[in-house]
Amino acid sequence: MTTNKLPPRLDVIIATKRYALKERRKKTPLEAVRALASMQNRPSPILSTVPDPNEPVVIIGQIKHTLSQQGQIVYDPVGTALRYAHRGVDSISLFTDEIIYENGLDDLVLVSNAVHMPVICQDYILDEYEVIEARAAGASALVLSAAVLDRPTLRALISDTQRNRMTAIVQVHNREQLDYALSLSPHVIGLSSDDPFTPEPELDLEATRRLRDLIPSHIRVMVMEKLHSLDQVDVVASVGVDAMLVDEQLLEIVQHANALRARFSAADHSRR
Repeated sequence: MTTNKLPPRLDVIIATKRYALKERRKKTPLEAVRALASMQNRPSPILSTVPDPNEPVVIIGQIKHTLSQQGQIVYDPVGTALRYAHRGVDSISLFTDEIIYENGLDDLVLVSNAVHMPVICQDYILDEYEVIEARAAGASALVLSAAVLDRPTLRALISDTQRNRMTAIVQVHNREQLDYALSLSPHVIGLSSDDPFTPEPELDLEATRRLRDLIPSHIRVMVMEKLHSLDQVDVVASVGVDAMLVDEQLLEIVQHANALRARFSAADHSRR
């Protein structure tokens, strides 16, 4: 189940997703999806090991819908994934839920087949069925929202994700969500803005730092706000995290992800 405090826009999205999920279940039983998932190669590891202070930051290229100046949707998931791979990112994150988009799973399959790196399903996962679907589509990790899911469901979905050998990234927005998430020992905590329902949240350094200081060293930390400037990279490095989301605009500035890793490492060492 989801929480009862969703804003109207998100409530509609979740209700629509639940209806679509119900229809998919009618067409394809859970056991059939499990069979498809079992035919996939083992998920590529992503943020699933104990943090190493000398390990470079994990750079994740995010794919999501954008609007052109003419108001048209710009969305080429495979082309974007290949450009990210060419620029040396470590992983791809596929985001399809800013608007209702029914081809998300098909795109996940296409992206997973197009690049030889872990692919993160950044979606509103509500049910075990969707966990298995994501594995069958080639995902190596899932984002689970502590703001959307109630506690029993979040606990169950972390277990489902890990049982399917994928990395569970629990996205939190405040101290209460973080405290409960930590009790479940996920692979990764994803830190996000105080308002979980802002379409394009901005990085809140102080809020991020406060939550970061509460996370034990054996759990990986990821910043969920997409970074699009070098100043933001410096800010995130000053907090000390293991992974960050970037967009194509930022990689066009530096040309290659190695330049971002070097900049992040220099800022991180100066912090220490």
